[in-house]
Amino acid sequence: MGVVTRAKKMMPLQLDEEEEVLVDRISLLPDGVLEDIVSLLPTRDAARTQLLSSRWRHIWRSAPLNLDVDGDPTIPVSDISRILSTHQHGPGRRFSINYSCLGYYDDEEETLDGWLRSPALDGLRELEILFDDSHLRWGSPPRPLPAASVLRFSSTLVVASFNACAFPDATTTGGLLHYWPLLKQLTLSYVTVSESSLHALLAGCPALESLLLQENNGCPRVRIVSPSLRSIGVGTGFGAAFFTWGDDELEELRLVQQLVIEDAPCLEKLVVFEGLEMDISVVSAPRLKVLGELVRVCHMLQFCTAALHQITHVVQKNESYDEYQQLTGTLDIRLRNIVLPYREDSKPGINFAKFFVTNARVLESMTLELKHGYVGNDAWIRRQHRRLQVKKRASAHARFDFVSHILSPSLPHPEQVHDLSILDPFQRIHH
Repeated sequence: MGVVTRAKKMMPLQLDEEEEVLVDRISLLPDGVLEDIVSLLPTRDAARTQLLSSRWRHIWRSAPLNLDVDGDPTIPVSDISRILSTHQHGPGRRFSINYSCLGYYDDEEETLDGWLRSPALDGLRELEILFDDSHLRWGSPPRPLPAASVLRFSSTLVVASFNACAFPDATTTGGLLHYWPLLKQLTLSYVTVSESSLHALLAGCPALESLLLQENNGCPRVRIVSPSLRSIGVGTGFGAAFFTWGDDELEELRLVQQLVIEDAPCLEKLVVFEGLEMDISVVSAPRLKVLGELVRVCHMLQFCTAALHQITHVVQKNESYDEYQQLTGTLDIRLRNIVLPYREDSKPGINFAKFFVTNARVLESMTLELKHGYVGNDAWIRRQHRRLQVKKRASAHARFDFVSHILSPSLPHPEQVHDLSILDPFQRIHH
């Protein structure tokens, strides 16, 4: 009688395990699942999936198209046209185009318009059109936004970003261009847009959650009335995107000079980027938790109470602490996180910080960033606490941190405005 060894008994099991490892389980997934996977890949990687096997050959062409030319500017114009022609129908997932890839051809506007009208982009969800902004520095007019071709995505877009173009006036399009019922993220950078057009656009975005406005021209007063906005970022820069040679040209610009948060019940984060000074008025934003950066860019800050519908607090430069206190009235400052530059030899700066220390009743943290020098020892910190009247703080649990400027991270990146998972983009390294 033969003897069956333990090794022989294990062989069939081992073979089964090896066969199981070799099984291509991903290819066994339904077409719809594979198409969703492919649509999340970068454009070149998605196209290469056609080479995997005959099973994958048709997947990319039938998947929602993710054509990100800005992420890969080496893609030739002819390849873009070919990709769009091979996808016979939508829905399109994302189309991101950097205008510089067109190479300044005579028919560049017609080419872009033809791409936007392609059936492959039907039902497009994300659109990014980045015109080259270098010509703005020499006084050239911005290229017009291809409104007619963009208009067909108005009912499906969720994310939209436009750079260095001119928006059509609201009256010339009958208001149709300015209604985006599903739009959640909107970025306008170096865009020329009138106040009426911008406000009509924002009024037509009932689902908008984040808004980024960077160095736009033609709208000196921005008024925010939105039931859904949670995050706003605004920056004027210094007009360098439009002119570079003198102050006379800079005066011709109509950059943002006043930001009014009139009614934003869901707003949690208001980020103001470094640039020219502007006035900021917060009329009604009961959930606002993060507001900054104020001192470098804010000429005047106003808080209002929604119940009284009147201004109860005006903060201006070089005000004394007593003048701040006289203006508080029924003010209820609901800020939770405040970041301020700090100089121990600057009485106005200390008064500005002290005002929030003694009036912000739900304050959780105040970060004071030293403009010069380093954070001192415990005795130095206790001395600053006395100057700020920390013992009289309105919020018993508030934390006060002093941070050395040269050891602090840089200001928030503009894209953090759209990242709603980041509530506090001003986080610093504490010492």
